Amino acid sequence: MEAFPILIISMTAFVTKKIGGSWLSPGAFFSTCWTFFLLFPLLLAPNYNINISGLWYIVIFSMSCSCGALLANRIYKSKQIILYSKTNNYDLLIKPFYFFILISFLGLFLLSNYVLNKYNYQYYNTNYLSIPNLIAIDRYSGNSNYPTLIKYSLYCIYPANLLGGLILSFKNLSFKIKAITFSPLFAALLLGIIEGARSSILLGLILFFSAWLSSQTIDENYKKTNHIFKVIVGGIFFTIGFTLLFIVIQWLRQGMDKIVFELIFDRVQAYFFGYLAAFTQWFVNIEGNSFSGGLNTFAGPFNLIGIIERPLGFYEPISISSGISTNIFTAFRGIVNDFSISGSIIIVFILGFIFQVFFENINSKKIISTLPLSMFYAFTLYSPLISIFHYNSIMFSWLIVFLVIRDKQN
Repeated sequence: MEAFPILIISMTAFVTKKIGGSWLSPGAFFSTCWTFFLLFPLLLAPNYNINISGLWYIVIFSMSCSCGALLANRIYKSKQIILYSKTNNYDLLIKPFYFFILISFLGLFLLSNYVLNKYNYQYYNTNYLSIPNLIAIDRYSGNSNYPTLIKYSLYCIYPANLLGGLILSFKNLSFKIKAITFSPLFAALLLGIIEGARSSILLGLILFFSAWLSSQTIDENYKKTNHIFKVIVGGIFFTIGFTLLFIVIQWLRQGMDKIVFELIFDRVQAYFFGYLAAFTQWFVNIEGNSFSGGLNTFAGPFNLIGIIERPLGFYEPISISSGISTNIFTAFRGIVNDFSISGSIIIVFILGFIFQVFFENINSKKIISTLPLSMFYAFTLYSPLISIFHYNSIMFSWLIVFLVIRDKQN
């Protein structure tokens, strides 16, 4: 029964690519990603309870996004808009990139000193490897509050990843520059290890990759290259690498307990593949239509201005199999809560249209025009977990990079 919605969404991806001419067009990209996001849990976690109606909602949502994108593609081509190109120079971005990298590693240095002083070894009688566990305990109990200088210094990791991905897309870079562009990923990795948290690593990777991917489309030859193959191969290596990191970090944050290590397989499986079962079970039990106007999708900004209070674990866990639960419901739960089922379908049609316009206009060759697309790619790649706009630091990263590029290109 699950095979039919998989077939429909994969056909949607193929048709959208065929008409739009690129796997990187918003409709094709979203449908392609969610073809795999649906397929993997069904194949690799068959013991999870998945409801078919939730699958069909995701398929219809993807089809609506593709329809909006195709409409924009047809209108754009019929008008035959002529855009003027502007050559980009990575030298304009390298100084801001170095600045954010410097602040990021300064923040990591200050964080290391702070946690070493806070979790002194005479009091806790422990070692370096126990620090992630102690930080995790404080974080989940609400007692973790870094000094302002450390907090905002660490935020610089995310705009650094955006700039790193953009710079990497330029041609004829020296090996030294290429190597340096990966340094913010290393910073995100260090932060994740110190804190025993996966989110900083995953967010850094997604921002870096989405910026690189969006900036590929200003290359005149990008349609001639097989980017989808690169994405799939890169995704495989990323999944393997992140799974290994997940195991190590989960072990560190749980205090290196041997019993916990034996349970890590269930945790890894639930983290990577439990989202589909969680969302579809929640979806089938919705009572009436809700309309909270973005309070869930944009929880971070609304929390910042004091409208809502955003808890650390945004949703309560739900049982997805015997003895297994998860609180990861995908970004779709927030979208449905915010705009209702029918409203979300209409809104994604409009967004598919808007982002396709950005995609078509990207031929102007301006690197700044890739930022909206990078937001769409990042949202799509993070959507199996929750809305990426849940994080203030991520939204401010796009704003900061936009201001930096606009200043340099004017």
